[in-house]
Amino acid sequence: MARIVHSLLPTDPELRQDWRLWQELWVRSLRDETTRVFAVDLYAQLHAWVGGAIEQGVASGEFRPADVDRLGTPVLALSDGYGIRLMLGDPTVDVDDVLAAIWRPVAEELGLPPDFPEI
Repeated sequence: MARIVHSLLPTDPELRQDWRLWQELWVRSLRDETTRVFAVDLYAQLHAWVGGAIEQGVASGEFRPADVDRLGTPVLALSDGYGIRLMLGDPTVDVDDVLAAIWRPVAEELGLPPDFPEI
C-alpha cells in the first residue's frame, strides 16, 4: 500500500512527467467532452487499482477489513491535492510530510503502523 501511495505523487522525474500529463488532461477535460469521459474512466481505473490492493491485503490478512470506497476515494483526493502543490514547488509542502499525511488515515483504517514505511 505504501508503494501505491508513493506512486500517486510526483516523487521522481518519471512521476513528475506523469503528473504533467494528468494536469494537461484535467485542463483539456474542462473544454472537451470526450477527454472528460476519458479522464473519468482513468480515475475509475485508479480507484479500482487502489481498491484492489486494499482487497488483496484484507484477503491475505495483512490489512483489517475496510470499506474500499471510503478509503480509496480520499487517498486519490489527497494525492491529487498534495500532488498539485508538489508540482508547483510550494515551499510549505514537503514530500515526506505529504506521504505521512496521506498514510495516517490509510494506516488507521487498515490497522497498519502509523509511520510511512521505507520503500
